[in-house]
Amino acid sequence: MTIVIEKAENIDAESLVEIYHDAYSENEKLGLPASASKVKIDEVQDWLQNTIILKVKENTTNNIVATVRLKYSKDWQCYVLSRLAVKSTHKGKGLATKLMEYTESMLSKKDETKIRLTVTQTHPYLPKMYEGKGYRIVGERILNNLPYDEYIMEKLI
Repeated sequence: MTIVIEKAENIDAESLVEIYHDAYSENEKLGLPASASKVKIDEVQDWLQNTIILKVKENTTNNIVATVRLKYSKDWQCYVLSRLAVKSTHKGKGLATKLMEYTESMLSKKDETKIRLTVTQTHPYLPKMYEGKGYRIVGERILNNLPYDEYIMEKLI
């Protein structure tokens, strides 16, 4: 499958909502509620205005099949990778890896030296997946309003 990774635009909001609902429904089934599973178009439009959202499109169909959000954290002095979502019909094809590598390369070209993300501590595979991609646990975030806490993971780029 040939893909194109590019910055998402307002016109993409509805497709992004569908991908978030689809991808994050897995977390809901695992008992790990995530606001992305219920995100609304106006919230995604706000993200599009105030953060960097990248989309992955299939070259042949132009359908958006994956996305990620980058938001600069003044507290951490780096970009935070979040809302990584791959359409369930496209999981296991390396799209998350390609999207993360693209993101890291893009930030490196902007002279950024590190990137962070947060991940549910009890997720059955995501912490190990991120470790395999060079991220290491540098802290934890206690979430009083959710039934889980998160690791803060960082990668030097």
